[in-house]
Amino acid sequence: MRLVLSFVLIFTLAGCHRATPQRAEGIDPTFEGSEQEKRTMAVEAALIAANPGLALRHDRELTIFHKGEAVTTYMNDPKGCQRYFLTGVMKLRGKDGALYPVAGVTCHFANSENTYLVLPNSDKYIVREEASASPDGRVLASGFDRADLTQGSLALADWPHIRDVVIFPAHCTGMVWQDATHFTATCWHNEGPNSSNPYDSFAYYFKADIGKDGFGKWQMQATQWVDRDSLTPRNLNKPLYRFTAAPPPEPHFDKST
Repeated sequence: MRLVLSFVLIFTLAGCHRATPQRAEGIDPTFEGSEQEKRTMAVEAALIAANPGLALRHDRELTIFHKGEAVTTYMNDPKGCQRYFLTGVMKLRGKDGALYPVAGVTCHFANSENTYLVLPNSDKYIVREEASASPDGRVLASGFDRADLTQGSLALADWPHIRDVVIFPAHCTGMVWQDATHFTATCWHNEGPNSSNPYDSFAYYFKADIGKDGFGKWQMQATQWVDRDSLTPRNLNKPLYRFTAAPPPEPHFDKST
């Protein structure tokens, strides 16, 4: 799922009089009406057109549907999310065994954003960076930095039993699935204690094969070291990583789902 970054300027009203326009810290006042906004809205419009019945845009309201019924409506809020956009759609397996489209919504506030998948009961499944679903829609792979702030992480959730989650201590992007239980990716693992900036000299980048072994456990095997910036092959005098996924060290959800 590709994330689209965008920002919007918020103006406030005091009583019946228009207040002097205030720039909220971190908000880009040039976004609204810009070419970037037009591109963002075009991406959303294309996603809505390609997935009939999934989402509806009405001015500054975005409504998400599941099986013809409205799940929730997101309204721009200057005290919360200044702007909502549909930024991706994933095909995942429902409790009835059928594949269904899941909306990925990005909430923009100040100079930050949150992206989450909207579940049929309106709960939010937060994803970080890139998210990717297995061809059969039964596994969702996504970065989840709450799992381990110092090492980066990759979370694998069994859909629709999304509380069944295991993680690797390495963050991955560029995921390409070979089948329902095997994919490749470019990953990084931080061996150092620097929790404030994992993208530094302590982080080692590598190509990896990720898949289930004969015992049903997810394994990550590094196949090649790569340069952090160019991702070209790199020679390192150290053994290639091999990680076994394990349950996260803290709850993956803030409330029951």
